[in-house]
Amino acid sequence: MRIFLTTCFMVIAILTMSLLFEPIKDVTAQERDDLQWQLKKMEEMMQKQQGMINNLKGKIEMQEDISKSYVVPIDDEVIGKRVDEYLQKGEGKGMWAEIMKRPKLGYKKGFFFETQDKNFTMKINGRIQFRYSYEDRDNIHDSDEQQDDSSFRIRRARVKFSGYAYKYFKYKIELALASTGTVDKSKAVELYDFWASWNKNPAASIQFGQWKVPWNRQRVVSSQNQQMIDRASSQDEFTMDRQIGVMLHGKLFNKKFEYYTGMFNGNARNQSSNGNNEMLYIARVSWNPFGAYGKGIGEVESDINFSEKPIAHLSAAIAYDGAADRERFSSTTIDLDPPVGTGVTLKEVNRTSVVAEYGLKYRGFSTSAEAYWRKFDDIRANNIDSVGSGVIIDRGFFVQGGYFIMPKKVELAGRYSLVDFDDERDEDAVREISLGVNWFINGTHDNKLQFNWIRQDNELPNSVSRSDDIDNTYRLQYQLAF
Repeated sequence: MRIFLTTCFMVIAILTMSLLFEPIKDVTAQERDDLQWQLKKMEEMMQKQQGMINNLKGKIEMQEDISKSYVVPIDDEVIGKRVDEYLQKGEGKGMWAEIMKRPKLGYKKGFFFETQDKNFTMKINGRIQFRYSYEDRDNIHDSDEQQDDSSFRIRRARVKFSGYAYKYFKYKIELALASTGTVDKSKAVELYDFWASWNKNPAASIQFGQWKVPWNRQRVVSSQNQQMIDRASSQDEFTMDRQIGVMLHGKLFNKKFEYYTGMFNGNARNQSSNGNNEMLYIARVSWNPFGAYGKGIGEVESDINFSEKPIAHLSAAIAYDGAADRERFSSTTIDLDPPVGTGVTLKEVNRTSVVAEYGLKYRGFSTSAEAYWRKFDDIRANNIDSVGSGVIIDRGFFVQGGYFIMPKKVELAGRYSLVDFDDERDEDAVREISLGVNWFINGTHDNKLQFNWIRQDNELPNSVSRSDDIDNTYRLQYQLAF
């Protein structure tokens, strides 16, 4: 029995072992076959993809070869011709016509626009002068008006429009800006210049409107382009200033000769009527021995361009006004307070004024001078004939000069001015001595800083028992123009 059980157990063990171990051996082989099959398939796919990649590379190279064989270079001239044909003859013809109507815009010494046909142009400029002054006054009076003064001031704020209309008409409009509510009740905006000039023939141009009478050069030179901060005190006394009128002017002999002749109201700017039937007449001539002295009578005073060749002018002018008004004083009656002399206003008397000038510029050096002579007559026929003589004659002059110690950057300048009044006036003479330094920040008048020291001596007649008025002014001014 024991042998039988042992034999059965061994048979069962053998059967069990055959069932467990034999199938495992078969499964492992199957899996190996599957892996090998999958690997084979992947290799086949990779070969196919590599074939596709090579095929694509070939196509790309073929396309590049074809492109190179058919592309022809086109230069700018051909492109421009094609565009021009399209805009003028093709569908773009209307677009070209529209473009032609649009003005040209930009900035060149001012903001400007210009029509394509150049018949109309306009330039817009602005300018501001900001000033500090300290006035040291030395006189016998002690009123508030004659005390020392330290103050800031906007000396000028201007807007200017200039250009051409209908091709041959040149024009200019200049407005002065000021604050309202000031002591002198100045206007917020005041018209200074408004004129037009027909300039087709440079030898004979006609100008009409309101502008500075071209009698003396320093008055016509813009305050933007002055060598000193202010004009000479003698110029201020004899100037004709701005007037409304008409003028004929021109340049001849290769711009070596200039002439101006005009007729004006004679009663200053912005007047609605003359008020009488007398006019102000002027005539001026200039000789420029070395050629044109700049662009005209309003040329800058300093030789900021550092002229390689000398430029110069000799000029003279005469003016006559048959209805000038002038305040006159008799020196026979003296009263210290109120003002010296017995004052009378001369109404519509004859006034004749003469000026002679010169100017020279060369390699940073510049000098100029003006001499004045003025006569009031026919006084007895039109006014009181019991005070003094029937004629008043005033004289004056100034001479100034400058030199660039740093070309186009730093300039030293100076001026002497004298007004010699007639004995019938309340003042005997006015003397001015000025020294200055100019720094042209950008090498132009448009952006500059100036410093001036001015000594002005108001001399009184010997018969007046009071001291002269002497003012020492220290002035700093910055100008920005664009």
